[in-house]
Amino acid sequence: MYGLGVALKHVVYRALDHRPGRPLIGIMANLRAKAAGEQARFIYDRACGLWSKRTPAGVMPLPERLQGMSIEECQAFTHDVFLRDYTVKPGDVVLDIGAGIGTETLPFSRWVEASGKVIVVEAHPATFETLKRACQLNDVRNVELLHAAIMDSDTPVMISDLPTEVSYENRIGSEGIVVPALTLPDLVRRYNLDRIDFLKMNIEGAELPALQGASEVLPLIRNAAIGCHDFLAEETGDDQYRTKDAVNTLLVDAGFTVRRRDDDPRPWARDYLFASR
Repeated sequence: MYGLGVALKHVVYRALDHRPGRPLIGIMANLRAKAAGEQARFIYDRACGLWSKRTPAGVMPLPERLQGMSIEECQAFTHDVFLRDYTVKPGDVVLDIGAGIGTETLPFSRWVEASGKVIVVEAHPATFETLKRACQLNDVRNVELLHAAIMDSDTPVMISDLPTEVSYENRIGSEGIVVPALTLPDLVRRYNLDRIDFLKMNIEGAELPALQGASEVLPLIRNAAIGCHDFLAEETGDDQYRTKDAVNTLLVDAGFTVRRRDDDPRPWARDYLFASR
């Protein structure tokens, strides 16, 4: 019965999710949030063709039908997943590589304040447009946005082009759409950086080539959280995703102290590496 109810809800949503029906969707979603005690309003944003969730902390686009985190939830998620050993603070320079729709970008922007800077890179063009809209909706002034894939060369690469609701799974590979690429040293020169207080990298299996192409600027990085993707090797049988040991060695050789979270019950979270100097 639960499965039937969910299916029926999706049928109703699809039937109403056009211009005449969207106000009704918004009313129902807002009533549901109020009944749950949430300080949230759901608004359809014509500029990006997505619903968004407005809460006291700001506005977050929702690529999946009225499902997704508020900015407050994004802040808690960012602390939990990426800031195990380091707390981003006012004045920091942060690189957000593989930013998605801004789940971490918006918290980073708040925490570095006006004296800091967040440089944000996202490869998939549609995801990048949603990210850009998220920054516009929240009027962020300390974020630089760049549409590119961070790799070990500036040769353009291909990224998969999955539906919006699973776009976070898009990966560099041999099929999809062509996107520009650059290296971390290219990025450092473009923004004239003399230090990187925190590097967050979550690029779905491309982390090893990205870091292999960054040897000359790794000394500028003080702290990092690198998402490796060995769990995808287990899921897909593709050993190209098995990067954690190689990334760990690369970071140690570059002078970092590296910590792992091998006891985390979430397979994807176990593959994160936390580096500091």
